[in-house]
Amino acid sequence: MIDEMRHSGLSRYRWIILALAWLVYFAFGLILSSIPPLVNIIAQDLALTYSEMGIILGSVILMYIPLAVPAGVGIDRFGEKKAIALGLLLVSASAILRSFVFSFETLFLVVFLFGFGGPTISVGLAKVVASSFEGRERGIASGIYMTGIVVGSASALAFTNSLILPMVGTWRNVFSFYGIIGFFIAFGWILFAQETTSVSTQSDSVLPMKEMLRSLLGHKYVWMVAIIGSSSFLVFYGFGNWLPTLLEEKGMDPVGAGILASIPIWLGLIGSGIIPGVAVAGKRKPLIVALLLIEGVSIYIVGITSGLTLLASLVIYGIVSGAVMPLMLVIMMDLPEVGAEYTGIASGLFFSIGSSTGFIGPILVGYLTDLTDSFLPALILIAVVVEAMIVLAFVLKED
Repeated sequence: MIDEMRHSGLSRYRWIILALAWLVYFAFGLILSSIPPLVNIIAQDLALTYSEMGIILGSVILMYIPLAVPAGVGIDRFGEKKAIALGLLLVSASAILRSFVFSFETLFLVVFLFGFGGPTISVGLAKVVASSFEGRERGIASGIYMTGIVVGSASALAFTNSLILPMVGTWRNVFSFYGIIGFFIAFGWILFAQETTSVSTQSDSVLPMKEMLRSLLGHKYVWMVAIIGSSSFLVFYGFGNWLPTLLEEKGMDPVGAGILASIPIWLGLIGSGIIPGVAVAGKRKPLIVALLLIEGVSIYIVGITSGLTLLASLVIYGIVSGAVMPLMLVIMMDLPEVGAEYTGIASGLFFSIGSSTGFIGPILVGYLTDLTDSFLPALILIAVVVEAMIVLAFVLKED
């Protein structure tokens, strides 16, 4: 009887924890995408090149590479509440400290700090969802909490130049404003979040963490899911972070460029919130292939068009790109070797591999743009990498 009451309480609580997870990812996305709409004004104020700004845009995710897997191990063993709280406090501190930078080096360091908090948020929230939901609900919940980062990122792109900057006066104050929002949400998480317990039946013989890590690293389908998912990081950080600047290079003013660059992210709500939930487990491969094909073509078309064709390409790109990462995460959770018990460590591997492309992407775009005086060569390269993932998708086995 006591167990039934406890299970009922946890069942109701899973929707509360999902709402809290959404807010955490909203703050994460808001701060994550706060630099792209301000690239030109920051570059002018601090006398930076596009190559240097590319390094800044990439540094936000650099520490995911070494920290994501250890974060997953720690979260699987010690729980996610404190880890996520600490992560959001570090991310928010990174935003506020950007208000005081005066050079490339100081900006790099404070943005770099973001990467110490980010992995515990990304991995921890995946663990929260895997532990609180199962079956089709897990796909739906993954899509829902992923919309938090979508709304946060889109809000930063759409409102930074059009609303927040005029309201607070300087680009430095913009970062402080976003950091304060992050701190408030972090305190809300600390007050109301509880540790989650997997809704699935726990195994009587749980593998030691080192053995589990060795097992996951030796599983080819875990690697395939992580590598395909890494294309989403390349697109988000390499293409998405430079999109406002690309649109300004096409002749748009900063306000218009920011609003237009936010459209794909807003529409990503459709892809993130719906597609992972309706995709049938074990039959997701054709959907992945289609999404990757459309995504790569759309990125290329954005680079060569303007007007209504550009808008249509951004709309299509937004819907399909929003679905790829949550869909790959759900596939990772559903692999027999992973499950809810080891989602933390598996997600750590996912984010560690993805972050390597997320770090390289914006640097490569900035360098190629400085080298060729055009964004097009970099966009072609990104599109080719995305389409190459189709080969892996064809041989992927979900279970």
